[in-house]
Amino acid sequence: MVIEVLDPRRDPEPAYWGALRAKAGLRADWSWEVLTTQAWSARTAQPVAVLLENGEPGGVVSSAWVTGLTRRHRFARPSGRGRLGGLDIRAPGSGAIPGWWFDAEDDDGGVGRLLESFVPAIRAELGFGLRGLLIRQVGESGVDSVRGRLKMVRRTEDIAVLDVSPFTCRDDWMYSLARKRKQNLRKIFRTFDADPSVEVRIRPGAEADPVEVAELLRYNETKHHDVPIVPLPAFVGYVSALLRQPDVHVVEYRETTTGRALAVATVLDHPTLPIARHWAALPPELGGRPNLYFHFYGEAVRWAVEAGRPEVVFGKKMSEMKASLGARLVPQYAAAVALLP
Repeated sequence: MVIEVLDPRRDPEPAYWGALRAKAGLRADWSWEVLTTQAWSARTAQPVAVLLENGEPGGVVSSAWVTGLTRRHRFARPSGRGRLGGLDIRAPGSGAIPGWWFDAEDDDGGVGRLLESFVPAIRAELGFGLRGLLIRQVGESGVDSVRGRLKMVRRTEDIAVLDVSPFTCRDDWMYSLARKRKQNLRKIFRTFDADPSVEVRIRPGAEADPVEVAELLRYNETKHHDVPIVPLPAFVGYVSALLRQPDVHVVEYRETTTGRALAVATVLDHPTLPIARHWAALPPELGGRPNLYFHFYGEAVRWAVEAGRPEVVFGKKMSEMKASLGARLVPQYAAAVALLP
């Protein structure tokens, strides 16, 4: 097995990348254009490692190289990566899926293959300055593979996944919920339908205004300072690259009289498991409307049913609320793995 470690800031898109994305079912945030834009606006280098078997890609791992040189308020160094560090293995965009894929059906979700195949190969490539890994989005089936000496495992936030296959329309989903939530949603939907001052539409991301979307996203990002390293704001360049991908849709809420955007969401399409990726809305003090967030879930269900998608991922955070919307909560774990020199 051969490993090819790519830096999207400098390396051109590999000839096999489109076929690899299609085979692995990698969503829009794995587009090479999106990876390149994200890497240039990141705090640290974002290597993409491809495992090749007989010249064909048999696996891919996305990560961030973290060293003592990594700073909270500084972009990635233009050259050099630091002598000692570790890899934060994570998906390049959505935190709702693992940052790796292997061309094999493994009972542990590929975690064993990650440790047995990827780690020796990347260690040989990066040298013994690679001292550890942080592996995010490990499912329950992979926990045993990351237990043991020099490994620490902790449960993280669950992922909310809604099965929409039993429903033929939004109302089917709503009526499947508990009485209190059903009554609440019915009121929200009726109020919205009776209000001519606000309209909602779902359209391809390429038709949306990336500046407008980025501005709205920044309102939402100011609320989430509950993590040790606050995420960087949404850069217009990254939003533009993401929206250009053909498998991205936007859900827009606008004032009908002025055309002003009140809220926006993005959906990363996938044949079986699309992801509701972003949500942002104007705050009330700037003219934002109440309950659009809950209305959006109804629109996401409507879209998934009409598109024939069996499930839709609602992401992390506010898990109890999402469970009240019928989503099942899928346990997730993170594992810290030390590597001996």
